[in-house]
Amino acid sequence: MKKRERDLQLARIMLAELMKAGSLRRRDLEKHTLTKCGTRATFDSILAFLKGQGYIAKASAEYMAPYQITEKGKRFLEALSNGSA
Repeated sequence: MKKRERDLQLARIMLAELMKAGSLRRRDLEKHTLTKCGTRATFDSILAFLKGQGYIAKASAEYMAPYQITEKGKRFLEALSNGSA
């Protein structure tokens, strides 16, 4: 599997976990994701990508606030699931 495919698979897993749970703290999202795929380093880079692109956001300004999937993230997850991304 190529790096881009692995990264997209990890992004799909992370977004699906957030969609299923509603919101998760970083540590919980990491735990849920890494049991299925990836390493901590790839998790960190994909998390930064998802935040930077506006696919996920913190639920509030608090330091330990959980992450939630945004509407843009839901559309991206749908595109990933359909294989068009």
